[in-house]
Amino acid sequence: MTPAYVALDLETTGLSPESCEIIEVGAVRFDLNGEIESFQALVRPRGRVPLFVHRLTSIRAEDLKRAPTFSEIAPGLTAFLGDLPVVAHNASFDLSFLAAQGFAPPAVAFDTYDLASLLLWEAGEYSLQSVAQHLGVDFPQRHRALADAQAAANVFLRLRSRLAEQPLTILIELQRLARAFQWPLSYLLEEILREAPALSTPGAGGETLPALPRVPPPLAAAASRRPVDPEEALATLESPQRRPEAFAGYEHRAEQLAMTRSVAETLSEGGYLVVEAGTGTGKSLAYLVPAALHALRNGARVVISTDTINLQEQLMSKDIPALERLLEAAGKKTGSEPLRHCQLKGRRNYLCPRRFAAFLSAPRNLQEAKLAARILLWLSRTATGDRAELRLPPQQETLWGRVSADSEECLGLPCEHLRRGTCFLQHARKQAESSHLVVVNHALLLADVATGGHVLPEYDHLIIDEAHNLEEEATDQFGFEAGEADLAAFFERVGSRTRTRMSGLIAGLLHALRTLPAESHAEAQSLIDRLASASQEGRRAVPPLFDVLSGFLTTHAAREGDYDQRMLLTRASRAQPGWTAVEVAWEKLDSAMRQAVEALAATAEAVSLGAGGSPLQEELLSETLGLLQDGHRLRRGVASVVSGSDREAITWMTLERSSGRIVLSAAPLEVAGLLQKGLFSKKESVILSGATLSVAGRMDYLCSRIGIEGARELLLGSPFDYERSTLMLLPSNMPEPNENAYQPLLEQALVELCRASGGRALVLFTSHGALQTTYHAIRGRLEEDDVLVLAQGIDGAPKNLLNTLREDHRTVILGTASFWEGVDVVGEALSLLVIARLPFSVPTDPIFASRSELFDDPFMQYALPQAVLRFKQGFGRLIRRKTDRGVVVVLDRRIKSKAYGRAFLESLPACTLREEPLRAMPQAVRDWLSREPGPGA
Repeated sequence: MTPAYVALDLETTGLSPESCEIIEVGAVRFDLNGEIESFQALVRPRGRVPLFVHRLTSIRAEDLKRAPTFSEIAPGLTAFLGDLPVVAHNASFDLSFLAAQGFAPPAVAFDTYDLASLLLWEAGEYSLQSVAQHLGVDFPQRHRALADAQAAANVFLRLRSRLAEQPLTILIELQRLARAFQWPLSYLLEEILREAPALSTPGAGGETLPALPRVPPPLAAAASRRPVDPEEALATLESPQRRPEAFAGYEHRAEQLAMTRSVAETLSEGGYLVVEAGTGTGKSLAYLVPAALHALRNGARVVISTDTINLQEQLMSKDIPALERLLEAAGKKTGSEPLRHCQLKGRRNYLCPRRFAAFLSAPRNLQEAKLAARILLWLSRTATGDRAELRLPPQQETLWGRVSADSEECLGLPCEHLRRGTCFLQHARKQAESSHLVVVNHALLLADVATGGHVLPEYDHLIIDEAHNLEEEATDQFGFEAGEADLAAFFERVGSRTRTRMSGLIAGLLHALRTLPAESHAEAQSLIDRLASASQEGRRAVPPLFDVLSGFLTTHAAREGDYDQRMLLTRASRAQPGWTAVEVAWEKLDSAMRQAVEALAATAEAVSLGAGGSPLQEELLSETLGLLQDGHRLRRGVASVVSGSDREAITWMTLERSSGRIVLSAAPLEVAGLLQKGLFSKKESVILSGATLSVAGRMDYLCSRIGIEGARELLLGSPFDYERSTLMLLPSNMPEPNENAYQPLLEQALVELCRASGGRALVLFTSHGALQTTYHAIRGRLEEDDVLVLAQGIDGAPKNLLNTLREDHRTVILGTASFWEGVDVVGEALSLLVIARLPFSVPTDPIFASRSELFDDPFMQYALPQAVLRFKQGFGRLIRRKTDRGVVVVLDRRIKSKAYGRAFLESLPACTLREEPLRAMPQAVRDWLSREPGPGA
């Protein structure tokens, strides 16, 4: 009998089934041959339908007024659903709304999101639209219930076919995982296995890995340095002029050529170069071309470090392939030697096959089973073992550490995967050793510095792109942060043992105890007892420490308005009477941590004697070593914060407004010396690049902050014609931000400006509190004009907000933090950029406050340059291509009323600048955006 199903989709007024309502229902009965019949109904809500829902669904208010209520359609829907298995995309969402209406949950529900994330790891995006597109399912109408249900049905059938194509051994292994935790997937697997031919003896999935691609031998350095003539690099970059058909869209850019020449000279002669290259320069190829030529000619390795994922992906998927075409066009391969390149990540990013085998054998809950199943299906097809390919959801991301190669001792263990060449981490490192160009991120670059060069292969030439973020990343990498949950999680991972329950490492050790000879039981039991005692004492000691920390913070710290409440811990603050209670509470917790670390060290030594045996033994050793490493880090870090023993460290605690948790933090007072000694002084050449490195035409601030001394500087403009493309408006009658009239006038100005631009706007704030206040004040007024207002932290993830802006231009995004850089919206979708306040740091921020004390004039030497660089990053969000056109409005009067305001304006490219009263600005926006662009714009 052919299986039958019913696909379901609902359109609602929001995300909460308790406070939101259903406005449309669509359902489709289908079998393996396709659709049988359908059900569709609009539903009249009791309350208002938000503007974004009307825009998303195109459901008209007048249609809903004439529609039946949900209670009127409920009997027909119940009959249509019957007792068939339900199929839905994000099934829990639809079923929760039906449950709120009194519907009993179906016996079986298949979630196409769940199935897609399991089977389509390469897709990356798992919205219904993305999955349908990936599978070739026709989906002409979106966000209408019946059309979405039909798409879900067709997606389900395609996914079911993909699942049925898996090897029988993997299907059996998936069935074992699904049955153990009542995962609905087990019902689908039962159907598929009934259709399968008779099985041979099944093997356990995941035991056999495919051979990884062969890695060429490590680079062989040339006997003597062979410099690259800058003219050769320039000729290679301009080779498309000879073959325009192979390089569509090539542009001659004088700024790019100037940068290429300077990079080639620095690589050949040695030394430091700092280059600011404006948007549109093509700086990636400007450093890639001379780097590749130098590496190929000298058998050398050049490491390229970036900060954002976007740039890393652009380098690997776009710029380096373009580089290879340039080299081919210019005939720059040395004999049969092609350019070799790779991306190298931190060890935690790579799957450890040995740890995964143990994880697969005994998952402890449904989330672990889902992760095991996902990895199992991915494992036979990945050539990298890189978790980025899996695009893990947050609930599985936290489990990845149990299967990753994130153990300091990993490569020293006896391991069959090391011997067979199926260790992904080893393979990635060998690729780096044989590559001319190695792309890393700043975090990995700095981890290499912190470990004394034990992370990256040896290299003498370094290019740091997005160099403006290096100080902040170094602060994070060389610092420490932990909260109550981190310490509690450490002891939970150590585990516990009671009459009714075992958990953590202790559970694994007790399980392994059964396999040991009787004469080893006493020693093993003693270790387990030591771990259990330390873990119990530690779990008891963690809450009291954070209780007294919370009380101390409440008593002694100043209120920070809408910011997280932070308290810098100094000698004076630790002299307060209440700090004694903190020290006493820490002594108790430290005692438990010391006992746990000592017991873990003894356990690691004992387990290592049996390592190389069963996967369980190897997993126990790896988990023990990981816990030992974390225990040392946590103990040292908290001790440093509580005692203040490190005079070169900034220590503080934070009460997070969003979670209410206390976090202890430490960071180096300065990173310049660490970077100069541990990184820059050890390299023959270092090139630092970025679009926002200078302040008022000088690089002094950046160089001093990161420890670059004696660098050549190159300040390049952008090839964009900002005078024709960009209007900057400054208010002549705006109050300053500290005045009471500022917020109401800001709100009114935003409403009028965004009406004038018809949406198409990004508004940048410096605090979440100001953003939220403004959002609630302007949303209703703009929605009356059919302009949708979306806010970071309220309406979804930044990526989703930007996608909405790209698809629906009558949208305004209010953003802070991450929206100041990395946002890339091309064309008319972003035509208005509003900067609400100049982006000065919060004066009481512990890092800012402590580092400010190092300057004779903290404001002019530290606060102002830092704010100018941030301002330039925000300004750069507007014009991303030569054809872009728009308006920047700065609603902070200080940019003109204060003498220091010149530093902001002098750091920007020369655009059309006007000072206008607030009432004249909306018309100025309309006029500018309606004008035809002039030549070169």
